[in-house]
Amino acid sequence: MNKEFVAHIGDDVILFNTGILAKQADGAVAVSCGETIVFASAVASKKVVEGQDFFPLTVDYREKHYSAG
Repeated sequence: MNKEFVAHIGDDVILFNTGILAKQADGAVAVSCGETIVFASAVASKKVVEGQDFFPLTVDYREKHYSAG
């Protein structure tokens, strides 16, 4: 199910879209403001691992620059 939320902050309009990308993830959102877009997704295990005393976290950061013309 696609959902869209709009927030007005000052003169800027921030658009939140969910349900379009990464449908197999447990949660995903694309946030846009002007020409800038940020995508975030999260996936969690359905089962508990016995004896695990920490919560592993992985961050995959990719910055891409494109030129026009």
